[in-house]
Amino acid sequence: MVVIDAHTFIGESIYFRRGKFLAEDLLKIMDENSVDMAVVVAPPPGPYYDSGNKYVYEATRKYDRLIGVYRLNPWFGVSEMDKARKAIVEWGFKALYIDPQNESFSITSPIVKSVISLAEELDVPLYIKSSQSQFYSPEGVVFLSYMHQNVKFITGQSSVAAIISTRSPMAQNLRNLFLETYPLRGGHMGIDFFLKRLPETMDPSRLVFSSHMPFGHVKLELKVIEFTGLDDSYKQLILGDNIKRVLKI
Repeated sequence: MVVIDAHTFIGESIYFRRGKFLAEDLLKIMDENSVDMAVVVAPPPGPYYDSGNKYVYEATRKYDRLIGVYRLNPWFGVSEMDKARKAIVEWGFKALYIDPQNESFSITSPIVKSVISLAEELDVPLYIKSSQSQFYSPEGVVFLSYMHQNVKFITGQSSVAAIISTRSPMAQNLRNLFLETYPLRGGHMGIDFFLKRLPETMDPSRLVFSSHMPFGHVKLELKVIEFTGLDDSYKQLILGDNIKRVLKI
């Protein structure tokens, strides 16, 4: 069974325990836990990510098991969009990434529209970093997905987003919204409600496995999937097939 971690961080950050979490550190943990590939993005804090994106690019060139996602700050406007376009077209990045909490903007802010338009133009997914803050709301992500159905959105697992996107009248028009398994809100209750009851609660083709290493623990997140008792066909979708399809890898 191919395992792809759909959301990890590499590079330098004041948030990392040793100040750095390099590609080699990530690959070592991947090997220890039988993870085949990982999606990598530059870590916070910003506001500038040129050097972080450069490191991600170099790592993906060196290691074909790593898949690059381009992190951008929409406050910088046209010049930032030009860099992002070049990253996708010329450097081989597979998706765009924004973080409302670290860059202090609402996901429904007008500055996000240019990022969504670029994602649609380039036909790449848009990661929106989830958080428990005033800058991020699950309802807002659902709204964006509904309004821009030609763009694939990937965001952190959320009970509110899951319920709205699978059980509301809008649900049939939200197949472009993909939810990460991390962070799963609700602890063991979240596992029981969202994962053990698949596909009763939602379409498993819209869930992607993620650990947010080094902030999360991939061994623990893999155990979460194991404890669901899902059959192997569903597990394969969540652990690898879905993100392969979304990122076209």
